[in-house]
Amino acid sequence: RQSEDKTRYDMTPAMAQKAVDLMLRVPAPAITCEFQGGEALLNFPLVQDIVLYAKEKNRSIGKFIDFVICTNLSCLTDAHLHFFNEHSIKVSTSLDGPAFLHDSNRPCSRGSSHALVERNLRRAQEALGVQNVSALMTTTKESLAYPQEIIDEYVRLNLGSIFLRSLSPYGFATKTV
Repeated sequence: RQSEDKTRYDMTPAMAQKAVDLMLRVPAPAITCEFQGGEALLNFPLVQDIVLYAKEKNRSIGKFIDFVICTNLSCLTDAHLHFFNEHSIKVSTSLDGPAFLHDSNRPCSRGSSHALVERNLRRAQEALGVQNVSALMTTTKESLAYPQEIIDEYVRLNLGSIFLRSLSPYGFATKTV
């Protein structure tokens, strides 16, 4: 993960095509192409190129490809949603529970990160269908005291499942461990 103005670790188009070629060589008839790493939407033109390249290369192969983009939803636009809808791309985001927990785990200089996630989560659900939008919850020491509130928040936001993971003490997360 890098700050939004850094591109040093972005995948090049040539690397991306090699990754797709490798992905399509696996023997499984169904595969998932998941975009993650920092904020995938910050390099959206590359995401678009990868999806289009994978679909074109797959025409002669015939695999089922499930596309998923992992995003904090902070920079979600209508153009993103249109592309996701057009290409059946699912959205996965992070939601750590109610606002007080989420905002504590994910401070945002622009105000409440929870409010931003909620607003854009609802936009994505409306544009793509609730079944195509999911969230995962990062478990911290603080969140252990609020299991019911966390589940209630997922229910309130019409999320059909909850994926739990512990905080990985790497990158920016080291500041909150």
